[in-house]
Amino acid sequence: MRAIRTCMVGAAIAMLAGCAAAERPDVERVATEFSTGDPTVRCALLAPAALAALEREGPCAATVGTAVPSAGEVLQTAVWGDEAQVRLSGDTLFLTRTSAGWKVVAAGCTPNGDLPYECRVEGP
Repeated sequence: MRAIRTCMVGAAIAMLAGCAAAERPDVERVATEFSTGDPTVRCALLAPAALAALEREGPCAATVGTAVPSAGEVLQTAVWGDEAQVRLSGDTLFLTRTSAGWKVVAAGCTPNGDLPYECRVEGP
């Protein structure tokens, strides 16, 4: 019985890892498009809550460039179900899967020790 349970747990972990690996190219594509895109592209790739938070400072296209720097190449990607983190050479992005595909929920993020990341753009 214990062997069966262990096997089932191992199969579930392998399946989740496989799903995460399958999502990685899409996540990295969105992160790269966001980090290198013009303001219109960046605004289109923001999740609704992040877009609304940014637009409190002014129109997205006018503020996204100053709020989030261009970030460079992908260094590391982690996907957990419908959530992802992409570390770029000049930024860290957090993404979520929506009905419209992967969207950026936080950008311009820097580590803050043991505390959550500090992000220049993020929804509530």
